Amino acid sequence: MKIKLKTMPIAIVVLFFLQVVFAQEEPKKVYAGIYLNQITSLSLKDNQFTADFYIWFRWKDKNIQPLESFDVVNGYIESKQGVYEDTIKGFNYAVCRVIATMKKFWDISRFPLDNHVLTIEIEDNENEEFKLKYIPDTENSGINPRVQVPGWNVGTTNVNVSAYTYKTNYGDISLPTNNESVYSRFIFSVNIIRPGYSYFFKLFFTVVIAALVALIALFIKPTDLDPRFGLGAGALFAAVASEVVIASLLPDTNIITLTDKLHIISIFFIFLSIAESIISLRLFASGKEQTSKRLDRICFYVFLAIYIFLNLVVLL
Repeated sequence: MKIKLKTMPIAIVVLFFLQVVFAQEEPKKVYAGIYLNQITSLSLKDNQFTADFYIWFRWKDKNIQPLESFDVVNGYIESKQGVYEDTIKGFNYAVCRVIATMKKFWDISRFPLDNHVLTIEIEDNENEEFKLKYIPDTENSGINPRVQVPGWNVGTTNVNVSAYTYKTNYGDISLPTNNESVYSRFIFSVNIIRPGYSYFFKLFFTVVIAALVALIALFIKPTDLDPRFGLGAGALFAAVASEVVIASLLPDTNIITLTDKLHIISIFFIFLSIAESIISLRLFASGKEQTSKRLDRICFYVFLAIYIFLNLVVLL
């Protein structure tokens, strides 16, 4: 019994020591927020946009400097200015103005009826999540009401934090090959929305008119070769030129976008109008003038109805 009494304090000391050594330290909490001043540029072609914003941090541990160690992980910082630091109500506080360019791989499948979410993604490049964890300052983050993006309406904003895992040892052979490091990522996002159909009509007015001109040519006498076939050939060149111009506004992609579908439909029906003109000309030349005329009228209304229907299906 005496032996048990003597060994009990030793066991308690050892247990306490092990708890201290192996206990996982709570990550340092850093409150982060962003106020967006302006979207200074946005390019679908170059897969990027540039933002001017204020970013701030509040924290208590004096051993970290989140304003100095943060980085924009989905882009790069062009300038950091107006740094201000203070102690407010027991918190360390730091804020600065940042201009940064973010890479954005746009979903252009519905261009020019597309909407997008622009994000600014921040990580601390010195401390993993078990050492530093961001807390979103939702209440104070936001956007300047004067922010404008030509061709878009600026919608709602959102801030959140997620854990991002990097599955690499960064070449450090003292670590396993598939070593994982987890970082806290602060994400500020803003929605941009296409305003109505005005931009759509501006881009596609030419190709629609070209297709209609090719169909109207079916009312011209088949033996009038220059206007009958010339209108179709001119419409074809106009549609192809429209496709080239619009494609120059977009990044290279392997997907068939909304613009591609609409141009394919228009070019196909321009081709049909030319093919029908050849058949009509052969009928007219063989003495079947009424049959040729009837075929022209029927094809015009059938082609027009199907053309409108297919465009509506693609749009909706």
